[in-house]
Amino acid sequence: MSVTTRAQFLRTAGSGGLALIAGGSALGLAQGTALAAATSSGDVAIAKLAATAELLAIDFYTRAIASKQLRGDELSYLAGALGNEQAHYAALKNVLGAAAPKGLTFRYPAGSFSSRKHIGALGQALETAFVGAYMGAVSALRSNDLKAVAAEIGACESRHLSVLTNIAANMIVPAPNLPQVLTAAEATKAVSSFIG
Repeated sequence: MSVTTRAQFLRTAGSGGLALIAGGSALGLAQGTALAAATSSGDVAIAKLAATAELLAIDFYTRAIASKQLRGDELSYLAGALGNEQAHYAALKNVLGAAAPKGLTFRYPAGSFSSRKHIGALGQALETAFVGAYMGAVSALRSNDLKAVAAEIGACESRHLSVLTNIAANMIVPAPNLPQVLTAAEATKAVSSFIG
């Protein structure tokens, strides 16, 4: 199992185009069709980075659940969110095959999972980047099929963002009228302090 350092992640993100996007860009697409479309358009690099982001999300939700800081409906929601992220990664892995990233380890600042509020704040920061980046992917991807799925996954991530924002604030917080669309550099900067 390899450890992804912040420098490695940023280097990969910078050289590959968009970071932290299109987490489920292969959902509902046959492996051969999606890979052919991705290969012909250069979307494979985006899909690899998206798979890395999905691994980060899986790791975050796994640690948040294991922390035993959340209970009841919040804990149930996080378990469902973990399932969403696993499905996104599985779909990407199905398209990317052996090229899919795997075995990555992520590190977080001390205390990130020590309280409900810390988990909410960390999750809010990560999901804000994911939502903004998925929205950016809609215009950056070349394959129309992948663009449609990036929008679908962005909507899923937006739900996660809403719940984590409420946990961080310890109250119901209304969603913004228009969520911010992030470029690759902006999304990477938003999560760089959380990546080992």
